[in-house]
Amino acid sequence: MIAVVFDSAGTLVKIMRAIKNLKKNKFICNRQTVDIVDEKEGRALVIIKDDPLEVVDKADSDMLISDLLKSANIGISYCNPPIDKEGIFKDEKTRVKELQDPLNILKRYDVETGYGSALIVDTRSGEVEYTIATAGCLFKEVPETIRKLKDMGVEVFIASGDRKGFLKKLAKITGVKEDHILAEAHQKKKKDLIKKLKSRGYFTIMVGDGANDVPAMLESDLSVVTLQNGNVSKKALETADVKIYNIREIVDICKKIKNENKK
Repeated sequence: MIAVVFDSAGTLVKIMRAIKNLKKNKFICNRQTVDIVDEKEGRALVIIKDDPLEVVDKADSDMLISDLLKSANIGISYCNPPIDKEGIFKDEKTRVKELQDPLNILKRYDVETGYGSALIVDTRSGEVEYTIATAGCLFKEVPETIRKLKDMGVEVFIASGDRKGFLKKLAKITGVKEDHILAEAHQKKKKDLIKKLKSRGYFTIMVGDGANDVPAMLESDLSVVTLQNGNVSKKALETADVKIYNIREIVDICKKIKNENKK
């Protein structure tokens, strides 16, 4: 039995990120948010779990982000410990407008998977350092790839730090069972999913492209990094057993494993 666990952003979804560096008041490109978090101890990547078009877009732009976070449904999807969780709510200068700016950039695009809002906080100083919006469209090969895997009897899972609404929409588009998605999954949750699948007798394959996929990659029987999105974490690249340039290559990998198990 084979189980494939996919990350979503950059793996199944061609992701667009608008990241604003608040100290420089500039947008940056070609960076993964988890890599920015890794640059400094105490940083946390905080996601807004609800639809940002309802929570962020409609909020008063002059409201403090820290006040918005106190009333919003939030989670930490990645961090560079040790962190002070209370520090997430201590920023006394950064306004909601800084969250709305990257979202307004991505709202110009027609996307398949909906939008996401997040921020990177230095939890020690209580300072919001970056604001982030995400959106994306499936890589065109994804639906056929997942269909072929399911036809082969492969169990397909999606484990991602993205909010649940984002992943439910992705599951519906791709045909992945809703109970096979793990939303708001930080690195430990991804690793635990792999461990659980292994305990059930599955040969596990973790497919991702970010530093937050690395613990699950290390735990899996086979780790695969996808280069299709063109922006891969160095940690994931160094950890992976196999590198692929198109998501459809995972089908041949599974066929090879099945054939080897028959021998």
